Amino acid sequence: MKKQALILALFVLTTAFAQAQIALRPYVGINSHTLTKDFTDANWKSGLGYQAGVDFQIGSKFFVQPGLQIEFAKNQLDSANISSIFHLKRTHFRLPVMVGYAFGNLDGNFSFRIFTGPNASIVVSENSGGFISKSDLKNTVFGWNAGAGIDISIIFVDLGYQVGLSDVFKSSVDNGSKDNFFYANAGIRLRF
Repeated sequence: MKKQALILALFVLTTAFAQAQIALRPYVGINSHTLTKDFTDANWKSGLGYQAGVDFQIGSKFFVQPGLQIEFAKNQLDSANISSIFHLKRTHFRLPVMVGYAFGNLDGNFSFRIFTGPNASIVVSENSGGFISKSDLKNTVFGWNAGAGIDISIIFVDLGYQVGLSDVFKSSVDNGSKDNFFYANAGIRLRF
C-alpha cells in the first residue's frame, strides 16, 4: 500500500510540474546582517554586504522557489577595551527553498508575491584579520525567510528578512549569536 501511495504521489507531482509555469530568475542584491548577541566586552555592528544567485520559480499563483546564491556578509566588532575595530567578512553558499502566493495579472505585466521558507547557509570562507577563524564558525547555519516581491514585465524585485534558527559560532566561541538579516534582490524572469 505504501509503495502504491508513493507511486501515486510521484505521478501527481510529476504531472503538476510538467504543467507548471517555470521561470529561471538570476538576480543580484544587497544585505545587512545582524548577529543577535554581543560579547561581554564587545558589540556587533551591521555591515552592508551583497549577493548574487539564481532560483527557479515553479508554478504561477502558488509557487515553489528553490535557489542557490553566493552571499558576502559583513559585520564589525567594537570594543571599549580594544582600540581597533575588527571586521568579520563571511562568504556563504545559501540554499533557500521558498513557497509563495502571487496576486495580480500573472501572465501580464504586474504581479505582487509573498513568500516564506527555510534556507541553509554553508560557510565558504571568512576574513576577520585573525580574531575569529573559519574553524570558530559552524559550517552550516539555518534560517527562516519571509518576504514580498513585485514582478513588472520580466523584471522582479524581492525584499525579505531572515531569522536565524541556529548559532553562528561553535562552542569554542559560542555566545548564542544567530544571524538575522534584511535583503533586497533585483533580477529578470526568464519564463519557459
